[in-house]
Amino acid sequence: MSSSLVRKQLSPSQQDPDDEPSGKRTKSNTNTIQVSGICAECALLDLDAAFQRASVLYRKVRDGTAMPPPPGLQKAPDGRLYYTDAICMHQFGTRLSTPSNCPMCMFFKGMRVKVKPQTGVSEQRYKLLAFRSSESWMFRLDALEDSGSWDEMQDTVFMAVVPDDDVIPAVGHEEFWLEKDIPSVGGIYRLGAEESTETDYNILVRAREMEGGVRLKLVRSWLDDMCRKFHCGACGVVKECEPVERGFRLIDCWAKKPAVKDKPWGTTYAALSYVWGTSPADMEDWPRTVLDAVAVTKELGLRYLWVDRLCINQSDNEEKGYLISRMTTIYEAAEFTIVAAAGSGASHGLPGIQNTPRNPQPKYFLDSGSLLLSTFPDPRRDVLESSHWTRGWTYQEGILSKRRIVFTENQVYWECQGMATQESLNMPLFLTPSSDDDDELRMADFMLTGIFKNDAYSGGIASNQADMVIMEDDAFRLDYGFPVHQEATTRAQLRSLNEHIRAFSKRNLSYDLDVIPAFSGILGMYKTNENLSLLHGMPIWYGDICGQSGAQVSFALTVTSWYHRAGSSHQLFVAESCERRTHLPSWSWAAWKGPVTWRSPPNFEHGAFLEDLITSNAESLRFLWAADVYLHHPDQQTPIHLRDISTHTPSTTRIRVGEENPTLINIKAPLVLKYFTRKPTTKQWSWVRRAGRPGREPLNADSGGWDETWHRIAGRLCFIAVSVPMTGEEWTKRHEDGKLVSVLMFASRDPSSEHARARFLTLRKVESVEGEERWERVGVVALIVPSVSLVRCVTVGDFLKQVPVREGDGEIVVQ
Repeated sequence: MSSSLVRKQLSPSQQDPDDEPSGKRTKSNTNTIQVSGICAECALLDLDAAFQRASVLYRKVRDGTAMPPPPGLQKAPDGRLYYTDAICMHQFGTRLSTPSNCPMCMFFKGMRVKVKPQTGVSEQRYKLLAFRSSESWMFRLDALEDSGSWDEMQDTVFMAVVPDDDVIPAVGHEEFWLEKDIPSVGGIYRLGAEESTETDYNILVRAREMEGGVRLKLVRSWLDDMCRKFHCGACGVVKECEPVERGFRLIDCWAKKPAVKDKPWGTTYAALSYVWGTSPADMEDWPRTVLDAVAVTKELGLRYLWVDRLCINQSDNEEKGYLISRMTTIYEAAEFTIVAAAGSGASHGLPGIQNTPRNPQPKYFLDSGSLLLSTFPDPRRDVLESSHWTRGWTYQEGILSKRRIVFTENQVYWECQGMATQESLNMPLFLTPSSDDDDELRMADFMLTGIFKNDAYSGGIASNQADMVIMEDDAFRLDYGFPVHQEATTRAQLRSLNEHIRAFSKRNLSYDLDVIPAFSGILGMYKTNENLSLLHGMPIWYGDICGQSGAQVSFALTVTSWYHRAGSSHQLFVAESCERRTHLPSWSWAAWKGPVTWRSPPNFEHGAFLEDLITSNAESLRFLWAADVYLHHPDQQTPIHLRDISTHTPSTTRIRVGEENPTLINIKAPLVLKYFTRKPTTKQWSWVRRAGRPGREPLNADSGGWDETWHRIAGRLCFIAVSVPMTGEEWTKRHEDGKLVSVLMFASRDPSSEHARARFLTLRKVESVEGEERWERVGVVALIVPSVSLVRCVTVGDFLKQVPVREGDGEIVVQ
């Protein structure tokens, strides 16, 4: 096998046996809108001809016999950005915004892209646009066109109902519609009356007609004919781990009546990830979701299923605690995990299984016999908007599982370590060799990846980010391709850990004490990197950094890099109202409730910056300083000096950090912020956003939603964030009154620029303990030291004089 793509499809024997033997679609009345009674405007629509016309035009553009539309973004008079490469097939006017009995209008009305209405518009106008499937969110077009299969591939056309107005041309579509808004409702495809329903590996993508029940034989083909065959290394090997030594039980799905049985560790089994819920029906021993999962497990050829509520003895607290501590292993070792991403409790069931209903697929028969089919909203979005995605414990259940079979209200979605696919799309699965081993394949880099990220987080094209700083905390950032198994770079691991922390911090936990246990499995993914460790969820690098202690430098940087930010816009003063978890140290993100970010303006990303430090040398960096910090636990007599810990430190000292989990940090000879007044800068600054879809030529665009006013402290550009509510004026006043103090923890020249950065912990005074003054972390301050101030600096001491600090009054203890 060469490095070229392999297009995998299901053979006729692997198709659902309920399909017609001829492979042709037959007209059905089930969940289908018929053509009778359509309005006069719809009666004039020839959608068969419209699809054909769009296909011909796009084909001519591709073979060079027609002029292509302008590829780049354009700016409307009102500031919106848009593309003009679609084909306008019809303009509905306002009739999709008004009541109608027309079945065709009702079909299109259900497929509308919903966006914020324009000011003064009472009835939104809509239009029907046609796009090439290769332009959809499912593919990264530039990588697809560079692939070895592009010349042999037949592109298809889909349509979408989008808002229409007088500002953007009829052929125009806004910047994010194809990657965010249209996926939220799905595309519209046409199946011809005589068109085969079987997968054709020369056709890029079509819609698959779905019925009321899930085609589990299709799911089994993904499992047996794709994943087990081509992902042996990534999905088929269980990591070495300690066995679950007691209390391991499984549900026997083959028994006449499902029953829980004691089984030895090593038995092959599936697992269920679901939300328990709170209703009486949710709290039953065998709720509908569990019974449906039993049916799925049996149909997919497995005998045993693990479900926490039944396989853990809920009345034995000691055994329960042990098994909860081993849930990481239990989900990692499962052959696959059934994910219930529908409903809000265990009584909801798995849609499309047994008697559990699911949403009918929107479809419409034309007079010609052709069928218009919706692909449903992208299932990744369904998962991201589900109750399952809001719960703390389910986060690591999904991430750690090697294969996930996800049931949404609309369809079933598959995601493993090497591919992602869905029930509503009929398409070949493009695979490429993962490494020199031609037998180990993964999804091609031009195909949309999944949402259950591993230790590399981004895969394929996006994994090559050595020179990138990612500033946006997007809830759904389009990413393409899958990472090569166990080949994550340090930069990818650091970035992924930050991303996992942000995603997990948005989730809900019933008990505060669960925050670290519910995230411990994620932390375990990074144990293969001997230089990377975690303390209360905080990344620490044990390797040397520019000849200094990596533990001291990385801790100082890390503890000042996270803060709370619920939104994605860049504000230069952020104050969130967050609740403390008092059983954890305040300097850890886990000690607070609220969404965490590791990115701060003007251009800082913790994972990228730390990796830049790790790969720098002392001569090129010149200036690097970190506070002298000791860690200790109140019950331990001997503190741990971070400066003395490195990769070469005896393991006993490093084990102490992990096992004792020190909660106090002592900052020796602290340097504290000297000035507190924020002054608007007289120099004009503006934010620039790199606008445009992945793989398209980007456009520098203004970002009006971000702060337009920049501030300085003692002449240094500043960014401030606090986890308690206060204004900028209150922040200044509390510093002046001594209620707050900002302690310099880290200062360094930026390895990727000519400027330098200084980062502070903002601390709030709390009650003294046995006469010892204590503080808690409530925020961070970041200052930029411009290059002009570094010109005459020779020593680190010279450099620190460029930071507005003074010596503090004795050591500071942070709890």
